[in-house]
Amino acid sequence: MMDKLKLMKYLGSVEQIGGIRNYTYNDGKAKGVHAIEVDTGSLRFTILPDRCMDIAHATYNGKAISWISKTGIVSPQFYEKDKLNWLRGFYGGLLTTCGLKNIGVPSGNEGLHGRIANIPAQNVSIFADWIDNDYVMRISGEMSESVVFGEHLVLKRTITAYLGESSLTVEDCIENRGFEAEEIALCYHCNFGYPLVSETARIVGVPDEHSKMSKPTHGIQEECINVPIDMDKVVVGIENNGIGAYITYDRNTLPDFLIWKMAGESDYVIGLEPRTTSLNGMENIIAQGKAVLISPFKTYKTKLQFNIRTL
Repeated sequence: MMDKLKLMKYLGSVEQIGGIRNYTYNDGKAKGVHAIEVDTGSLRFTILPDRCMDIAHATYNGKAISWISKTGIVSPQFYEKDKLNWLRGFYGGLLTTCGLKNIGVPSGNEGLHGRIANIPAQNVSIFADWIDNDYVMRISGEMSESVVFGEHLVLKRTITAYLGESSLTVEDCIENRGFEAEEIALCYHCNFGYPLVSETARIVGVPDEHSKMSKPTHGIQEECINVPIDMDKVVVGIENNGIGAYITYDRNTLPDFLIWKMAGESDYVIGLEPRTTSLNGMENIIAQGKAVLISPFKTYKTKLQFNIRTL
């Protein structure tokens, strides 16, 4: 907790040391994309309301934490859902949400990883002010994945950070606003890149045989590793170069976990992915009874916390 009165003796505005900046990209495939930058003083990250309130860039004390792919930020108007073309707009970022009617390989009418990451938010709200001695920065919005004669699912998201701290929380509530039960799947595609990720990086909270990363290698194939985790409160992360980045979540709501490693040249990333299920593609998920079933006007809630610190 900070001492508000003591701190404000030194400042005319909190914006001198942190706060929120609200802007729009104005060039290339990102043109028109709404962005909200949150700066806690040590942790800086960019929320994209036009892309499911997902988190793109993230830095800690000026060093990159998140992975940004060769596509860069891409507006949802360029979304290509067929087959694997979702990858043409996959900028990576600290968080890309996958779902709600598919995760994994294309399945039925759904392309790779579903539609939710390309749905813009509505009812976006920004709060940045003191609550007692805490300067709270809270951004919320909701995404509607809906179709005539079909599902009406609303993902409500709230992202919260505090001035002077190096953490953020992502709280989601998925509501079924339709009159039929809906089967969903959800994956949090959390992507970490250089300089946090290199051949000296270690993934923590997983078995030793899965904890290492190789150097960039020409022609190497990606690895997707299902890792069983039996703790109720899961903490996984990456440590390297004096920095640790960690994700904490509840296994009761996200019972499955995947490590995605890609050590290719210019495609160099580690993904840590809490998920509702390990099965690949919604048809397989439903056939094996692994979908999350949400009754009419009921909800499904999850919470992720990202913590970054100096080791």
